[in-house]
Amino acid sequence: NGEKKIFKQILETIDHEKKVLTLKEFEGDVTDKYDSFKAALHIETKAEIDLVSWTLEYEKPNENVPELINLLNFIVGMTKAIDDHHAN
Repeated sequence: NGEKKIFKQILETIDHEKKVLTLKEFEGDVTDKYDSFKAALHIETKAEIDLVSWTLEYEKPNENVPELINLLNFIVGMTKAIDDHHAN
């Protein structure tokens, strides 16, 4: 929503064989509202095309805490921008 948010993540796992990278948040705006947060990036290659998927896992302390739709939109936009950059 145009607000600056800050969070710190650690690289939890890298699985080269499965092409999966997992990040875990340990500090920042998201951990102030959510009990836990992890993001996983998975790359699958089909017919010489890399397909990227993100999985966000988080736990809300109660039903009044909103879903992370804005963060998901940011991640999708960032991924598209990286793809566009590499296409040029």
